[in-house]
Amino acid sequence: MNRFDSFEEEGLSTPQKILLVLFVIIYPLFVSMHTMLPPLIGLVGYVLIIAIEKEQVYAFAPLFYLLNLDLNLSLPLLLSTFIIMLIYFFIYMPLKRLVRCKVCLLFATITIIDVLYYIFLFIYDFIFNVNTVLADMLLIYYIMIDILLGVLL
Repeated sequence: MNRFDSFEEEGLSTPQKILLVLFVIIYPLFVSMHTMLPPLIGLVGYVLIIAIEKEQVYAFAPLFYLLNLDLNLSLPLLLSTFIIMLIYFFIYMPLKRLVRCKVCLLFATITIIDVLYYIFLFIYDFIFNVNTVLADMLLIYYIMIDILLGVLL
């Protein structure tokens, strides 16, 4: 059973809620200071999709995390949320009907979120002639850690 599925059955305890709030507020600050920490956009996007699908109140935590990350890393405001919503409506729902393996769906969803987000960031950089992200091996590291954490949780 996926850890995210158990939240719906048991609910979050008070220490878990405190840890969730601390993670949402503090982790983007650490990401902006230390480049080796991955931004976890794909994993948080997957959590947002699952929370929206199950109509949970916890959908605000991933939204606030993404907004906080955009502000701390000087990324285009709400681009990550926009990309995740596009993926949810046009890719995730049809993909969910085709793929019955939950781990395969998680792997595919996180990969698609990460790849499309970075593609849109490159398009944004090209259009506005800015440098928000560099295309190097660090992006592949971010995607790999994102997928690994998603599969482990």
